[in-house]
Amino acid sequence: MLASELEHDPSIRKSATFLEVLKKAIPRRRDKELNTHLRADLERLAFSAPHMLSDIGFERDVKACSPDKVVWRRGTHCVTIYNSTKTVSIWN
Repeated sequence: MLASELEHDPSIRKSATFLEVLKKAIPRRRDKELNTHLRADLERLAFSAPHMLSDIGFERDVKACSPDKVVWRRGTHCVTIYNSTKTVSIWN
């Protein structure tokens, strides 16, 4: 009963219409695109200046490191730099 009353209330319909227009007018940030850019930046940083990872909060995981790889962690995020293949793996 309440739903049917609200459905017919003109002020509620106007508010809903306004919110729909506003939602379409404001561009939304796409998290997937943002994550892709951040991952690319993190990969470039790991290649060019891996010591800078500590400046953004990553800590070197000494137990996971080996002569072939260097592992940096920050919470659930992990950056692995492979020396033999000159590649970087980023995951969380």
